[in-house]
Amino acid sequence: DVAAAGRPVLLAGFSGGAAFAGGLVLADPSRYVGAAVLYGTLPFDAGVPVTPSRLANLPVFVAQGDADHVIPRELLDRTWTYLLGESGAPTWAHRDPSGHGITPASLRQLAEWVQARLSQVLERGPVPVGVPADVAWPTIAGGALAHRTGARPDVAWSIPQQQQSDNAPTELQEELFARVSALPGVSSGPSRISVPGARGLLLENGAGPDEAFLVPRAREFAHLHPGYDGSLHLALPAAQAADLVAHGWGTPHPWAGGRLTPGFVMVFGPRDAAELEVVTGIVAASHAYASGARDTESAAPLRPDPSAN
Repeated sequence: DVAAAGRPVLLAGFSGGAAFAGGLVLADPSRYVGAAVLYGTLPFDAGVPVTPSRLANLPVFVAQGDADHVIPRELLDRTWTYLLGESGAPTWAHRDPSGHGITPASLRQLAEWVQARLSQVLERGPVPVGVPADVAWPTIAGGALAHRTGARPDVAWSIPQQQQSDNAPTELQEELFARVSALPGVSSGPSRISVPGARGLLLENGAGPDEAFLVPRAREFAHLHPGYDGSLHLALPAAQAADLVAHGWGTPHPWAGGRLTPGFVMVFGPRDAAELEVVTGIVAASHAYASGARDTESAAPLRPDPSAN
């Protein structure tokens, strides 16, 4: 049977079925609300697009076994690297020492992911999937994000999500915190959701939707991680979040679009004065969203990916 047009579809596939599910979702990402790739590989040689940010705003679950000798390791590694990196997808990942088979631990996490994702879709509806086109950033000089230079930092794939390389100098972290703490109506204190030592940014009178906050009840819209990390987590409108990831300034939180708001992203810490200006503007966009400002972002319709034709 074929699902009716517009009906939410979540794909899941094991082994060869993972390649089939992956091919479907890469061919037409906007048709689906999520995909689980279990102990298998994406079909890299099947002619489907495997382009940067192809799966932006589309939650994915991937599980692999370190002792899997059925699927070639290079294909497993390529699948893992793409889903947790270039794809732009919020990817909940699981690894265990098993071979080629679903384990109780991976099954539990898969069930949690499915429940969280479907609950979000049923309560709030899916957000648009794809590469955002012409996303406006009123809080950034020039109104648009430029590409961040250099390679993407190493980021922990498990929880807590942490930036592990190319970290911001301590003095820039402190300057960033001073600037964003001075935004209108902002108070600060220990984060209600992050690791010990993370500093939360709260907007108690923010009129934005619950999706604009990392912790809606506490009105925490962003937090700065401790000095050994230096990155931030914050909430953005989904189009801005995808645009940020596409331009290399951050990466989705693994639980975004499931347990957490769709626009929950990590922003990499600034490495120099120029990046400090950009990251300050990104936090200001999150603040505007939490404030309920109407011009936080303005996106044109999603641009078709020519490689899909």
